[in-house]
Formats: sequence, C-alpha cells, structure tokens
Amino acid sequence: MPIKGMIFFEEVSTFFPTKMASSVEIVRLLKKVKKNKKVKALVLEINSPGGPPFPCKEIAEAVKEVGKPTVAWVRETAASGGYWIASAAHVIVADTLSTIGSVGVASLRPDFSELLKKIGVDVNVITSGIQKRFGFPFIAPTEEERKTTEEEIKIIQQMFLKEIKGNRNLSDEVIEQISSGRTYFGEEAKNVGLVDELGGKDKAFEIAAKKAGLKAYRILDNTQRLRKRGILSRLFS
Repeated sequence: MPIKGMIFFEEVSTFFPTKMASSVEIVRLLKKVKKNKKVKALVLEINSPGGPPFPCKEIAEAVKEVGKPTVAWVRETAASGGYWIASAAHVIVADTLSTIGSVGVASLRPDFSELLKKIGVDVNVITSGIQKRFGFPFIAPTEEERKTTEEEIKIIQQMFLKEIKGNRNLSDEVIEQISSGRTYFGEEAKNVGLVDELGGKDKAFEIAAKKAGLKAYRILDNTQRLRKRGILSRLFS
C-alpha cells in the first residue's frame, strides 16, 4: 500500500503540482486489509515528508489496528508525519540513502501586513475576542499569538514524541536526540533505532512473509486503487 507525498485529511487544491495522500482513502483501505482474511501481511511503501498532525495520526492509528504483520518500506523519505506512520509498523526497512526522521512540528503563518501598508491598503479586523484575530495574514502577529502558537506546537510535539517512543520502544536519550528535528540517512537511522533493517522492496516483502509464516504468497498492489481516485495523481497534469 503506497503512502506518497504530502499527507492531508482529504484531497485538497493547491497552486502547485504536487503529490499528496488522503488519510480518508488510506484508512478506508487499511480497514479493508484488516477485514480481508486472505491478506496475511501488509507492506507500506512510504515516500512522504508528512503533513498536518491529524491525518498522520489517523493513518498511524489505523496501521496499528490492522492486526497483521506490517512492514514499512521507506523509499526516499519518511520524515515528520511520514515517519510517525512508519513507526506504527512492526518493522521499518529503509535504503542507506533514505531520509528518515525530522521528528518535529512547524507552524507557517504568512504576514502581509507590511506589504499592504506599502500599497496603501488598511485592514480593519473586528472580532468577538482577542484570540479570534490569531492567524489573520493581513495583520502582524502579536506576542500573545506567538506564545499561544509555541504552546500549541509544544503540545503536538510531546504527543508526537510519545507515540514514536512507544511505537519504537526508544530510550529517553534517543528521544532527546531526535527531538531536535534533524534527519538521518538510512544507516544512521538504523544506528539510532529509527529503522530496523537496511534494504529495499525485496527485503520488505521477505520480512513480511517471514512474520506471517508464509513460504509462498501473491502480492496485492493497492497503488492502482488509490490512483483511480486521484489520491496519488499529480495536480494539473
């Protein structure tokens, strides 16, 4: 099952061509995998930089609920929320040049207030409460808004690290190390404990089959199912 590109709750429109994955569709397929008695193991093909916290968490929880041997095969990238999902699998396989980690949270808030002043545009914002103004790109962020955003990021970061620690059984020292948000190449990630095995597709299927006790098996590829719904297609192509 492929999980490629930015992860969102549902398919969204954007100004730039980009690959994306919808948690709605991926969770739907994961539930089918769980119910299908003929499916004995699952391999997740992950190539994702992550996305908003909720859809990443939603997919990770669905992966753990599958109840069958699950292997996360990282191709190029499993970063941020992409790694959160990978950590929910029983085993993580990555290439030596795969990019792993970036365990952290970021907030992007555009500020057009100075630009509007330069072109002579005034923006009056009337709200029922001071915090209703937070996030408006037409007014400069206040110190209170910055502090509130930092607190929100801290809460999400703590949840993120807690999940990673539990999923991977990592020590407090490793959690402290990866909390900086840095990325690791495959071999570094293995040494830290973020990855179990180095290898590619064949290695991932070999491990999945072994964990399921299979000597012979047939691969059911869900790539086409997702593509038909436009989840992995390039926008504007």
